[in-house]
Amino acid sequence: MKSFRNYFWRILLAILVLVVLQVGFGFIFGIEETFTGLPLVLLSNLLIVLILSYVVVRSDAHGLKLASGVFLLFFGINVFNTQIEAIFFQLQIPRMESINMFFQGLLVTLIFSYLLVLLMGGMHKPASNSESEARSYISIIGYVWRFVVCDVSYVVLYCIAGAIILPYVQDFYDSLAQTPAVGKVLIMQVFRGLIYVIVTLPVIRMIKAKKWETALIIGLQLSILGGIAPLLPPNPYMPPEIRLVHGMEIGISNFIYGAIMGLLFAKRPKE
Repeated sequence: MKSFRNYFWRILLAILVLVVLQVGFGFIFGIEETFTGLPLVLLSNLLIVLILSYVVVRSDAHGLKLASGVFLLFFGINVFNTQIEAIFFQLQIPRMESINMFFQGLLVTLIFSYLLVLLMGGMHKPASNSESEARSYISIIGYVWRFVVCDVSYVVLYCIAGAIILPYVQDFYDSLAQTPAVGKVLIMQVFRGLIYVIVTLPVIRMIKAKKWETALIIGLQLSILGGIAPLLPPNPYMPPEIRLVHGMEIGISNFIYGAIMGLLFAKRPKE
């Protein structure tokens, strides 16, 4: 019970820290939307803090290595891969605002990742010999075919999910100045699928858990950080009903993709 209370207050403090960073850097970079939709912002931040905290607690890494892994995951999924998708589909975001949003996200995720690891006691962890011995070896060929399988899986899942929701979002995208051609969309998703693997792989290799638990954690990471959390708060470029549909679409497809990634790259005893 005492341990639960300790984590409860740490999680609340982490949410507050994240809100302060978002509002503070939002003010510095002139992003007014930071101040709107506070309940949804808090819900979004709660989900982010919970999934990242779980990663910190279940990791066998510590210190700056762990903080770097959390930052790469948080920034790569929640900021970089999300914003390049918005820019690619030309959601009429002014160029200067896109730049400001990028640097706001960069600074928020960089500072918060370090502070979260500090709050969750991840700066100094006792070494675990059993876990280091259980670290699996993957050859170069093993990495290559896993990357290919993951990337193909992402593109297939993206296309299936996109086809399912198309009737609900087609009018919105038809109203935009220009929608990218199908070929360009597929090329972009090949790139984004690889980015997901690159930014998630260090955390997968840090997690000390059974393969099924690793798959669950990674699935939730991609689902929450890449789909649900960024689409919960209101923004002036996407109506609520479109955000809801995309949140469900990306949340489900990213979860499946993350689970596949976790199963393929999870640590296992060396044979």
